[in-house]
Amino acid sequence: MIRLIDINKTYSLRPVLKDINLDLGVGEIFVLFGHNGAGKTTLLKIVSGIMSPTRGRVEGLEKEPICNRIFYLGHNNGLYSELTVLENVRFFQRLFSGGNGDNTIIKKNLSEFGLWQRRNDRVRSLSQGMKRRLALMKTLICDSGFIVLDEPFTGLDLRWKDTIVEKILSLRQRGTTVLITTHLVEEGLRLADRVGFLEEGKLTLIRKRTEIDELQIREMLKGEVCS
Repeated sequence: MIRLIDINKTYSLRPVLKDINLDLGVGEIFVLFGHNGAGKTTLLKIVSGIMSPTRGRVEGLEKEPICNRIFYLGHNNGLYSELTVLENVRFFQRLFSGGNGDNTIIKKNLSEFGLWQRRNDRVRSLSQGMKRRLALMKTLICDSGFIVLDEPFTGLDLRWKDTIVEKILSLRQRGTTVLITTHLVEEGLRLADRVGFLEEGKLTLIRKRTEIDELQIREMLKGEVCS
């Protein structure tokens, strides 16, 4: 279990996160909604260990090396532009899973993400949508017990959104905990075991997926651009 205890974050005396408390279960997919500027990205970076809270703590990540247990994908795809698609995949396989990975599995995954035909192309030559798919693929296939995704569907068309949803859902089978932020209500609710709503730095709502519907989330996001 990952436990957030009294998480607070202040920038230049301005509170960004206020008394966040949340437990994330093994194999749970938790989807966080909220307005732009509500503090979602800051919270995800704190949970991932990239940023420290001003006050409070995250428990549950200290028993093993953090690089072996958590994988964060933010707005930056984290790819090496001068390496090929295949070289990027093998690099992340070595870093997070050990070895170069099974060639058959790599081919299967690249094919499922529509990237096998571009495997020998440098990442710099890919479209933004392809780069995002590659970033998501290398994140989702790595052996990580906890994955944090900040707006994972950015730049993807409907076909690839559906592929990513199915891939994320499959992580439950290996007991991977997933924390996601998204403005896409339909996709978020398809994924969620539980949902939360962050408003002006406060976690104002936590509900099981069965206890909330799409209309309620859209009403809470009123005034924001969402699909």
